[in-house]
Order: sequence, then structure tokens, then C-alpha cells
Amino acid sequence: MERIRIVVAVFSALLIAQVVRSVRREHIRVEYSMTWLAAALLLLVLSLSDRAMATLARWLGVRDSPLVLITLAGVLFLFTLFRYSIVVSSLKDHNIELAQKVGMLEWEIERLRKQVDSRQDAQAQSQK
Repeated sequence: MERIRIVVAVFSALLIAQVVRSVRREHIRVEYSMTWLAAALLLLVLSLSDRAMATLARWLGVRDSPLVLITLAGVLFLFTLFRYSIVVSSLKDHNIELAQKVGMLEWEIERLRKQVDSRQDAQAQSQK
């Protein structure tokens, strides 16, 4: 059981390092990295603290504290992924709206271009 806690601690530390690296290289925005950092820090603290694990296991009524750690990790990542599903859905809606606006603007530009061309042709005809 101790091995599970060590593995979770190592993966949490690696996740923290990867998130910090990604923020520094601007691969992920800071506001999105905060959720990942909070989840990884919570797992790291729980995996390193016997007292916190025992207390949480007692509150949840579970005998094995590593089981609480694995369950908590799964729940944290499910909530994190759900949050980003909402963000991605919102971005998709915004992209559709922007594409429609760009289409309308292109249509308007083309209409105005034809109007200008016809006026220039009319002026050229009147000058002849």
C-alpha cells in the first residue's frame, strides 16, 4: 500500500513540473493551469501526509487510506476534465459565431466592392 502512495506522489510532482513548464512556455494559460496545479498539489499533500490520509479515510468510512487517495485522484481529474469540457464547448460556440460574422463581413465587402466598381464604370462611361 505504501508503494501506491509513492507512485501517486511521484506522478503528482511530475504533473506539477509539467504544468509549470507548460505555463512558462505559454502552452497553457495560467487560469487553466490553476485547476491542474490545485489537483496535483492536493494529491501530493495527501500522499505524503499519513495524518491527512487517515482522517479522510475515517470521514469517508474506508479502511484502506490508499484507496481513498486513488478515488480522490479519479474524482479530481474527472472534475477537472469536466471543467475543460465546458471551456471547449464555449470556445466552439464562439468560433461558430465568429465564422458567421466573418462570412457576413466578407459578403458586405464584396457587395460594397461591386457598388464601387459599378460607380467607377458609370463615371468612366460619362467621361467618354
